[in-house]
Amino acid sequence: MSKNPPNYISTTNACKLCTPLGACLAFKGIEGAVPYLHGSQGCATYMRRYIIGHYNEPIDIASSSLSEKNAIYGGGPNLKMGLVNVTQKYQPKLIGIATTCMTETIGNDVGRYLHEFQRETVGTMPIMVRVATPSYNGTHMKGFHAAVTAVVEQLAKGREAVQEKINLLPGFISPADKRYFSEVIDDFGLDATILPDLSDTMGRATSKYDKIQPGGTPLASIATMGRASATIEFGRTLNGKTARLYWSAIWVRLPARSCKSMG
Repeated sequence: MSKNPPNYISTTNACKLCTPLGACLAFKGIEGAVPYLHGSQGCATYMRRYIIGHYNEPIDIASSSLSEKNAIYGGGPNLKMGLVNVTQKYQPKLIGIATTCMTETIGNDVGRYLHEFQRETVGTMPIMVRVATPSYNGTHMKGFHAAVTAVVEQLAKGREAVQEKINLLPGFISPADKRYFSEVIDDFGLDATILPDLSDTMGRATSKYDKIQPGGTPLASIATMGRASATIEFGRTLNGKTARLYWSAIWVRLPARSCKSMG
């Protein structure tokens, strides 16, 4: 008796091919941040549903909601309109803008769009950080680390005065792991910036719905990361790009040990 193979193709873990998903989670670990996908509505819905299923709590991911028309004429107007709507509805401190396959394939110049938008709305919009994350460029892990690097590149200041503090880049681990890191840091009496910090923004579902969950890495702390005396980056496969951006006096790369993560 022969057994015929199934007449279909399935994907066991589709999100391992979804770079923007990792970027959205990285942005969720920043104080007052709203993840924003420059692409179709379906991308944001898919990632939001996957993250909700994993953490068992609500998460909002905004979208510029591009359609077939925008694939031809460009997504600049939708990007700007969406940023205005998100600002009015959520009052965020930061909007993390990640691109999707569609906008990367048609070649949207997101940097130029945002430069124009900032000139048009001087002083009325929150901080905006952008990162290129087409899904065909890697997994959710690559999107996560790309977003962290973009935040440091675009927000951290230079090293004109080294401070007695350290940076901790824990990588793609669970909120419980990040809480443990905070306990260790407190036990040693260290002044440390953890980026990103999902310990309060995810993994702590409450009966009250918050548009933006409290917690996350403070923006003021991110701005001073370039002045830290040391940076510790966890992750065996990383090349240390984020940690080396501002050439901290000491850079240490350690293999990550995750308790329970999506990685």
